Amino acid sequence: MRTLCFWCGLAAAMLCGLLDPVWGYVAVFLLSLLQLALLGGPGASVFLLVHYTTLLTYFSLAPAIQIAQDLSFWEAGVIGTVAHTQALMLLLLYMAGVEAARFGVVDPPLRHAAGTAPAPGVAHPLLLLGLLGAAFAVLLARADLNFVARGLPGEIENAPLDFIVYSTLPKMVVLMCFVALAIHALRQRTAAAWCLAALALAAAAIAANPVNTARQILLIGLLPLLIHGLGRSRRWTLAFVVFAAIAGLGPVFNLLSRGSMWGESLATFPYSPDFDAMYVVAGVLERAPAPDLGFGRYLLSAFSFVLPRDLKLFPDFDPLGWPAILGNFSQSNLSLAQFATVFFDFGLPGPLVFGFLLSSLFRRIDRAIDTHGPVSRGYLAALVLLAAYVPFMRGPILGWGPFAASGLIAALLVGAPCTGFGPARRALAPRPAAHA
Repeated sequence: MRTLCFWCGLAAAMLCGLLDPVWGYVAVFLLSLLQLALLGGPGASVFLLVHYTTLLTYFSLAPAIQIAQDLSFWEAGVIGTVAHTQALMLLLLYMAGVEAARFGVVDPPLRHAAGTAPAPGVAHPLLLLGLLGAAFAVLLARADLNFVARGLPGEIENAPLDFIVYSTLPKMVVLMCFVALAIHALRQRTAAAWCLAALALAAAAIAANPVNTARQILLIGLLPLLIHGLGRSRRWTLAFVVFAAIAGLGPVFNLLSRGSMWGESLATFPYSPDFDAMYVVAGVLERAPAPDLGFGRYLLSAFSFVLPRDLKLFPDFDPLGWPAILGNFSQSNLSLAQFATVFFDFGLPGPLVFGFLLSSLFRRIDRAIDTHGPVSRGYLAALVLLAAYVPFMRGPILGWGPFAASGLIAALLVGAPCTGFGPARRALAPRPAAHA
């Protein structure tokens, strides 16, 4: 039933988009809502729940309103209808690839029946608290990177490496320690466990102050706790919270962190640049000449942004660096959605195949989301990957790579004292009945 509704809805969205891209994006909004409703069962895929929530947030009403109101970002002017229609078709192809990987897949039943007690909490909560303290101390070592508002000009040598070592990674460790200790408190429900979780929450709130922390860190570091608590049970609540946090609080945080410095005001709210993903895709399609197929070089160039400029892979295959783009957009710090990048690599089959491969990968990650199982490195890493999909979907550029990698490293570090050094939990075999 869900699969049939999706493909019928996809065809309707395609027809609407050919008539008017505004109605095409409205159709994506309705299709995402319908899929979220059909994914409401506790055993359904957590990845698809996150996927459709992300579509609902970034790729439905936001571009529809922008096109209808002739809004523009980055002084690029109004993008034509043809380019917006082309961008919508790439999105629909990507959505088709994600669902094609689900053909014949039956979501496995929950491993634990309702009412079954979850596994014990973390093995060494005090060791986790010590790890949190060490990570917070690293943040204090470079207070200029972590407790000063973002966007202020400064002279910082080797800034990318400094930010990863002294800011991004320790912040992720602090947030993941809070996630693990919060899960521990929810399971133990003792005064000591709640106190440790409260201390971790206070440290996480200071470390993740949105005035000086990129929103990707907040998503990748805090969304795992929501996925753990709501992903298998209160699924509609999870979708609503993610949508509200990004569509509502995201622009507000952006205003708080930059408004006093750059003179932004609520006059532009809610048309925040945070929702420029499809605008940038359409702008690149319209303003840049049709490029030759890259056969993977565009994608490798996009994911090598963490390297120094002289060592970047295939710098000529960076669409955001083309003169036609630099001459049309006042902002060089743009995000290009990954399904547009693979289109430049492989043409129309690119978004379809990319969505299929990505969805196949997340089918494996889905199986790891067992909210009653032990807190381990693998479980925390699965939560981080699901959370990192939200900013990845919008466009993997600049900070996303270091943020996601730091999140995975933090999951491995925090997961080690959760179960790695704890006593072995062996199932007790029933003793044979004594013979008379």
